[in-house]
Amino acid sequence: MKPEDICIRALNQYRHYDVLAYLGLRHYLNNSATRRDIWGQKVATDVVLTRSEAPYFLSQHFKEFGDNGMINLRNIYIPGPNEALAEIALLDECAKHIAFDNPEYVFSYSLNKSDRKSVYQSYMNGLRGRHQAIENACILCPNGVVAYTDIKSFYPSITANLATSVWKNKCNNTKLSENYRNLGERLIYDHGRASGSTQPHILIGPMFSHFIANLVLREIDAEFTALPVKYFRYVDDITLVGSKDDVLASIKNVGDRLKNKFNLYLHGDDSPKNLIIPTFEWIKGKDDFQANNISDSWMTLIADLKRLLLFSPESYAKTRGKFITNGFRIPFHNYSAAIRERDYIDKVRYLLQKRWFCIKINSITINDLILRAIYLRNECERSFREIANSISVLTGFERKRRIPQLRYCAGRLIYLATDETLALLSTIAREIPELHFHAEVMKAVSNGNIDGIIALGINAAQATAQPLKAAEKSCILTSQNLKESNLHALSIFFLNGVTVTHSIPSDKYSDILQFALNGSDIDLMRQTQNPVLRELACLHGISQPRHADCLETAFDIDEELTMDALEQPWQSS
Repeated sequence: MKPEDICIRALNQYRHYDVLAYLGLRHYLNNSATRRDIWGQKVATDVVLTRSEAPYFLSQHFKEFGDNGMINLRNIYIPGPNEALAEIALLDECAKHIAFDNPEYVFSYSLNKSDRKSVYQSYMNGLRGRHQAIENACILCPNGVVAYTDIKSFYPSITANLATSVWKNKCNNTKLSENYRNLGERLIYDHGRASGSTQPHILIGPMFSHFIANLVLREIDAEFTALPVKYFRYVDDITLVGSKDDVLASIKNVGDRLKNKFNLYLHGDDSPKNLIIPTFEWIKGKDDFQANNISDSWMTLIADLKRLLLFSPESYAKTRGKFITNGFRIPFHNYSAAIRERDYIDKVRYLLQKRWFCIKINSITINDLILRAIYLRNECERSFREIANSISVLTGFERKRRIPQLRYCAGRLIYLATDETLALLSTIAREIPELHFHAEVMKAVSNGNIDGIIALGINAAQATAQPLKAAEKSCILTSQNLKESNLHALSIFFLNGVTVTHSIPSDKYSDILQFALNGSDIDLMRQTQNPVLRELACLHGISQPRHADCLETAFDIDEELTMDALEQPWQSS
């Protein structure tokens, strides 16, 4: 049976965010009944509404390096697979109601109405949309300024009471069913219970949190459009464009209204998150989000690689071997199981009737893909070195513009560069504070030592483990005195099927490390204190671990190929 929309959207959405959440969904969806939309809409929803506990798995992701060099981690709360499916069903239903659509000046977490890729539109679509809107505003105000500011601790500052009130009021303007209204309330209530705070609040991690956060600011967003400046928002990042006097007055107005209405606070004037730039200077970066030779080549390479694996599944082993031999670490999906779907065969038969499609498939060869990957490797290295050589003398907005370009190249070089080149580039990246995360990943991927990675959180571990697995390389851990969060990060390597040489005694293993290494057993099913891990253990069943097989095998042809060195840092930033 062909999987239906809700489960595919859930897989794609959570795969970009946390690998454990994705694996839980894969184990959950092994039962063909759970792949039906009605399962998420009825059964999963009912389970959430009638459960007695609030099950979330605490996962720590890298956030930033503090001024003192200390590592700051962000607490991410991962829901169990049943809740993940139920909340995607809820968001899928909300997408059918115009009242839940983002206004034109809000660019984050817009609900997806058009395809099976995910429940939210791509974050890059939102960033490009905001960039274009700022450009248009700058053109209309050539002698003005662009100001960036940011709300402090945004999600943890949204109380469960406030979120519930906003949710109820918004539902009154829709024809959302009573069951879904109750589900939204229950999710918020459980967030508050799990937050462990004297002031219960929504959690960072569940997909429903992004939606609720947008709704909370909806009314005040509309107020800010009446300011004498142009107002744009992306999650908690606020951008204002207008004359300098109007912008400065509007920042104060925005800060006062957020504080008085929601007890939310903007970062102070001394924060690096605040920046004011003349519009004529901002315009110099108007093309920063435009496609270029490197981005176009990368997108077509990955797209054609997927086409080859889809329509020539027998070439999987040969293609992967060729890429590894040439020093690449690009992860591959094995689509052999997915193409057995009857509906898929019908789809292929239809597409092959189109002459252009036949020509396109016939033009894709393994050698051609290798040559294109070599070209990309050289171009990314050239661009990275060029920008890195000039970054030390840049400040303010010019530096702010260049950092994303460096991160773009660094993320792709983690998959493309040879070990020797990656090691050299990691030393360059280490000299740039904004690239410390990438520098650690580049170093670990090139030399296989993960001592510096496991302290950086789950997203750093996954960004490192995926390319190591793709290159079929092992790694080493020499550290021994590990905290619970370090053991969780270590478990990510075993979940990916990466061999790690270490000397941690088995009696020091945490439950998640035990699950990653050995699969499930009766003790994990019954005795582990975390309800999400208990649920995962039961869904996995008593067997040898099959996590790596899940990550390498595509669930469906519409499942996206996720590049964790690109996705993981962004999703936690």
